[in-house]
Amino acid sequence: MPLDILIKLLSSIEEPLWIYDRFGQLAWSSPRARQVDNQPELPSPVPRMPEPCGLSGQPNFWLVGITGRLGDWLLVQQTNLPWRIAVFDDEQLIANTCGWQELFGLARPRLEPVSERRVRLKAPFSGLAEARASGLDDKALIALRRLQPINLLSRDRFNAQVDELLIEEATDGGIIYLSLTHLEIINSAHGAERIDPLLERMAESMSLQYRDALVCRPLGNAFALFLKGDEAALIARASELCERLVTLMRLDGKMLPVTARVGISLAPLHARRAYRLMHLAELAMLHGEHDDIDVCGPWHVFSPGAHMRHLNDYRLTSDLREHLEELDLAFQPQFDLVSGQAVGVEVLVRWDHPELGTIGPGRFIPLAEQYGLIGTVGARVMDTAFLATRDLVTPDGKPLSVAINVSAQEFRDPGFPVRVSEALARHDFAPERLELEITESSRVPDLDRVVERLTGLIDRGVRLAIDDFGTGFASLLYVRDLRACRLKIDQQFVRCLDHDSRDRAIVSHAISLADSLGMEVLAEGVETAEQERLLIEMGCHLVQGFRYARPKRLPELIEWLNRKPYIRPCAELRGE
Repeated sequence: MPLDILIKLLSSIEEPLWIYDRFGQLAWSSPRARQVDNQPELPSPVPRMPEPCGLSGQPNFWLVGITGRLGDWLLVQQTNLPWRIAVFDDEQLIANTCGWQELFGLARPRLEPVSERRVRLKAPFSGLAEARASGLDDKALIALRRLQPINLLSRDRFNAQVDELLIEEATDGGIIYLSLTHLEIINSAHGAERIDPLLERMAESMSLQYRDALVCRPLGNAFALFLKGDEAALIARASELCERLVTLMRLDGKMLPVTARVGISLAPLHARRAYRLMHLAELAMLHGEHDDIDVCGPWHVFSPGAHMRHLNDYRLTSDLREHLEELDLAFQPQFDLVSGQAVGVEVLVRWDHPELGTIGPGRFIPLAEQYGLIGTVGARVMDTAFLATRDLVTPDGKPLSVAINVSAQEFRDPGFPVRVSEALARHDFAPERLELEITESSRVPDLDRVVERLTGLIDRGVRLAIDDFGTGFASLLYVRDLRACRLKIDQQFVRCLDHDSRDRAIVSHAISLADSLGMEVLAEGVETAEQERLLIEMGCHLVQGFRYARPKRLPELIEWLNRKPYIRPCAELRGE
């Protein structure tokens, strides 16, 4: 084949094509390559193909291209086979330096150094003997390079090669799916144009360090590796990868605050096809992120049980989004031991699911928070509660106070105070009757800002209470700064008052603390006369629990209030 025909053939290839010499210097590039690189026109004269090197029968080296841009080549294995290989993306162009006419074609890279058995030619060129008189360096290498980092596969080709290993060769292994965190913040601080090259170098480093791996970049902030080995081997590699992030992600000599979440899936345990393995590894990473699993490291091995739980959570959340009208409220009365009368109710939300039955808030409220539904659920509960209790009064004719639990997410929402004000106005509900409870187990990191937003509601008479006091994250600063009017002692401490001195000490000190700060105390979960007696001795006169009344649906609550419920007031608290 005349050289000009060969050049025309190479120039017609749609992919960018570069020719490098043994020193990595660009000797020729196709029109498409020059378009990509924005290079000048093809130099003249065009370099010519070499004569055979005359090394027939002597050992040669397999050469794997690290990067054609830098012209750096790595000797990876000695062999008697007379071939050279340059690896770019997922294809290898093989040329016989001891006689171009003998072998010239494409072969796939594998997890191990290429052997004679593994070479598979694709669309081989023929008639290259006439190119011997070309004049180009006899060690020239022809390499097909894409814009992706070298040895970094596209997702489709990654899946194809993994499938070949799993199906044709019955290889046991797995996929490590690594997702970088905080990239949005880092891009904003330094610019994506400076961070993207770091990610490319990271990909190249993975390809170099893990020669036994297939590597792809399915997303801009994610990498996937297929490796042979069992679960322990893949976990070791995952830990090693995360440690290397510190050294790879540096800019201007400083480490960037990049961390990673890693998911691992195993073949054939979890799946036998690449696309499924990739999906399960990504799911494992996401499950670890949602569950905040970081006990053994930033990696999480796929678990069918965990996956099923997350699927159920997703389905339940979808049902909740579509059927908010199925939320039902119950009201548990609160009593004052001084007067012996009911003074308020706590709103308890339940979900009457048509298939699963009654679902408690501990099951669906965290899902509403996780999937961004908590504001909608909270607004629904507040509207329903105001409408239901607007006209209810205590047995002595005073308006009944209403306590509604509010999640930390709602408190942090800048629009929350406006929604509360609008709901109060919409239902003509007096602000001083409303008590907003925040569970102490809820983190409120920006407490000062939250209190500032709630100031308008507090000034109008809305009261704040700290629910489940003593069981969560609240510090004394939390108690001091929230401007709460009431502490609610959790039933875990009340339940064992009569036989656990530690619980008695905790409750006693909580009551003293609240009294010193001018706050009321309400004890939850009171069930026995002895618990009541001890609370009275400690100075607590607001109570709630099965000893006095169970939660009631609205019709039952109205009927109960009409009977003017009354408990025997405590003479000691009345000063008698």
